Amino acid sequence: MKTVEIFEGPRAKTYDESIRLWCPDYDAIQGLLPSLLGYHLGINNDKNVLVVGSGTGAEIVNLLQFSDTWKITGVDPSPEMIVQAETKLRSSDNYELVTGLVTDLPLEQKWDAALSILVFHFLPDDGSKLHLLKNIAQRLKKGAPLLLVDIFGEGQSFEYNLSLLHAFLLSKRFEPEMVEGGIGHIRKSLFPISQERLTELLKEAGFGEPHMFTQSLIFGGWVATQLS
Repeated sequence: MKTVEIFEGPRAKTYDESIRLWCPDYDAIQGLLPSLLGYHLGINNDKNVLVVGSGTGAEIVNLLQFSDTWKITGVDPSPEMIVQAETKLRSSDNYELVTGLVTDLPLEQKWDAALSILVFHFLPDDGSKLHLLKNIAQRLKKGAPLLLVDIFGEGQSFEYNLSLLHAFLLSKRFEPEMVEGGIGHIRKSLFPISQERLTELLKEAGFGEPHMFTQSLIFGGWVATQLS
């Protein structure tokens, strides 16, 4: 299975800027997540939420602003990203940041919900994706929702949407060499899968049929429920 993707150096420092470039609807998707979670958990209920690959803390900030009764646990393997998240969260309470992996979290602790935002595409479908999903499922209560946002698609459909993203970025007058390099990175170094394959993996890991709540070019968002 693939080793863990850890953002360091320039990739960590520029993440907040670069993700908004490559995912044009990033802020809109982030704005959806708290209300979707609130639908499942209730805004004023004491709930524990796990953020897998919490990065620089964007999801945690949004969730804490939405509800002051949720306790958020963020886990990320990058110490540099954790430091950035700590800086954003200094004035907040009700959160914990863990430098590490989901497998470092105790199995006896069960969360009421989980988020995995733009993490899954770094893992190949060689057992690595399933391994992550199973470890998330094992740490959730029965009936807990998983909100997952990721790059997805295959074949001509994926290439078409990737071409649309390419054209969009060029229309914004970004440097062509930078755009070509980034599109090449997506095509050669990331591991998107079809929605059908994602559904298979979620079910094998112990989740129900996923419901798609958003799509923007190569990016999609789903919610699935832990069944056991």
